[in-house]
Amino acid sequence: MSEYIVKIGFWLRAYDGFTVEANSDANAIKKAKAAAKTAMESGAYPEHIEIAERREGIIAFIDRVTPAGRDVVTEDVEFDDDRIHRAPAT
Repeated sequence: MSEYIVKIGFWLRAYDGFTVEANSDANAIKKAKAAAKTAMESGAYPEHIEIAERREGIIAFIDRVTPAGRDVVTEDVEFDDDRIHRAPAT
């Protein structure tokens, strides 16, 4: 019997928060968008990660373990139908 290494990937919903000061609702929206972009690009941990709601799972790869190392069996295999990012309709 062969041994296989399986790596999966999935989406987790994460939440973060911050405050902005603004002189109008429109300015608050503008500043919130800029701050949100900065927060998204940050490497810092968010305030909360929802681990119970794992979504859009994919098997990133399956490799067979051999005496010489690893051989690729397959990559990018969908195994559920819980798609957040659906392919565009044709």
